[in-house]
Amino acid sequence: MSNMVQFFYDGQFLKCFEEAKRQLQGGENEEQARQFLKIFEKYEYGKFPKSTAQIPQSVERANESYPENDEVEQLRAIQDEQQFSEKVKQLEHDARTADDDRKAQSFYVQGHLFLMAHHYDESVHCFMQAVKHVPNKALYYGIAGQTMNRFNWSPFDVMVYIERAIDLDPENARWYWNKALVLTQLYKDLNADPFLENALIAIEKAIETCREDQVSLRSGIDSTLENLKEYLFN
Repeated sequence: MSNMVQFFYDGQFLKCFEEAKRQLQGGENEEQARQFLKIFEKYEYGKFPKSTAQIPQSVERANESYPENDEVEQLRAIQDEQQFSEKVKQLEHDARTADDDRKAQSFYVQGHLFLMAHHYDESVHCFMQAVKHVPNKALYYGIAGQTMNRFNWSPFDVMVYIERAIDLDPENARWYWNKALVLTQLYKDLNADPFLENALIAIEKAIETCREDQVSLRSGIDSTLENLKEYLFN
C-alpha cells in the first residue's frame, strides 16, 4: 500500500492531499493521485490554515474542560441580562479589533455560547474562525472538528481538523477518540475495512494517552471501543 493510500485510510487527508499533489507533479501514480485530488477538490484543502509554530498546548482537565473554557463559565454565571449582553458585545468587539490571540479566544467563547443556544452552524463558524486567527493551537482545531462531527458534517470536512489537532498535540486522548469516531463513520459510509482497522488503532492510542483522572473521557472511549468490537464480530 502506497503512502498516499495509507494516509487516506488513516484519515490523514491533508497528508494524502499533499502526497497526491507531489506524485502528480512528479509523474508517479498519476491516475490514483488524480482520483484522490478529485475526492478532495470540493473541500478546498489547499486553503486550510497552516500551523506556523509549535506552542505549549492546553491540557484537558479531569472534568473535560480547558483553561480557555473558564471565560465561558464566567459568562454563564452572570444573572443580570444587561450585564450579560454587554459582555457579549465586548466579545464581538474583540473579535473585530483585538490582536489575533484575543480574536481567537473571543471566537472560541462565542462558539460555545452558540453551541449552548443550539445555534450549531454559528458555533462551528466561530470555532473555524478561532483556528484561522491562531492556527497553532490544537484545542481550536479539535473542538471545531468535534463539533462538526457531532452535528453530522462530512467526515472529509471534520477529519482535517482532528488530524491537525493530533499533529499539534499528540498526547491528547480526546483527539484520538474523535479520530476513531470519524474513521468508524467512514467505514460505515464507504464499507472499507482499512478505516475500521485504523479506528481501532486510534482508540488504542486514546486509551494509552488517557490519564487516570480523566474518568468521564475514558468512559466515552471505552464505549466507542465496545462499539468497534461489535463491527469486528458481525
